[in-house]
Amino acid sequence: MTLSNLRCPAACTFLLIAAFGMTSLGLAQFPPQQGQPKHYAWSDTGLSPDVRADLVIKELSLDEKISLLHGQGGFSPSGGPTESNGGAGWSNAIPRVGIPAIQMADSAYGVTRGAASGRYSTALPNNLAAASAWDPQAAFEYGALIGRELREEGYGMSLGGGVNLTREPRNGRTFEYQGEDPLLAGTLVGNFVKGVQSEHIIGDLKHYAVNDQESGRNAVSANIDKRSMRETDLRAFQIALAISDAGGVMCSYNRVNGDFACENT
Repeated sequence: MTLSNLRCPAACTFLLIAAFGMTSLGLAQFPPQQGQPKHYAWSDTGLSPDVRADLVIKELSLDEKISLLHGQGGFSPSGGPTESNGGAGWSNAIPRVGIPAIQMADSAYGVTRGAASGRYSTALPNNLAAASAWDPQAAFEYGALIGRELREEGYGMSLGGGVNLTREPRNGRTFEYQGEDPLLAGTLVGNFVKGVQSEHIIGDLKHYAVNDQESGRNAVSANIDKRSMRETDLRAFQIALAISDAGGVMCSYNRVNGDFACENT
């Protein structure tokens, strides 16, 4: 997956592969069962992800396919494989073909919202402080710790990996990002996500792209020429993706040159 071809079909394929391609994730979402787990044609890890996705897509109904194109919101933990685990959202399970729910949690500098359900996570230095170390190995270990705690709390995906560059120091989410230099930010976020995924948790890069203010985030348009975007935010994403091979990319809330980022060609 490249940053130039992020489309809904790619997102659908990502959800399918992530769901049945990570054994530990599946075990985290379904209750223990007797005997060996059912084996499907698309369970064969010797096949390429594209072939496995094609095999399972042929077995899905139209409604099931549609259910994988969007997630479910909500923060109230209510249990069950297709309901919220108390995180930032989840994708539906399709148990008949072995696809578990993917439980997602905000986790840029630690797993959030755990205390409400009696689950506690390590409070880490914010990402600006982590970036100030200029240490890729420390960034990897930072992510690996978050990955372990996500897995222990029943999550399958991190919604961390913030790599937007600092343009507005008053931005309400600057603490989630890694400064203003694309080489530093991309390198450290890439290692952060690599650390998360080393614990069999799906990693994420966000917010694609040019998300540099929180006030009015659903209305503001970040207007920037292509060369400047290529040399700043997009460069950071490219570096981070190359290092991490992240399983997911979250688009940003804002418009980019007039079009919402999630609808932007």
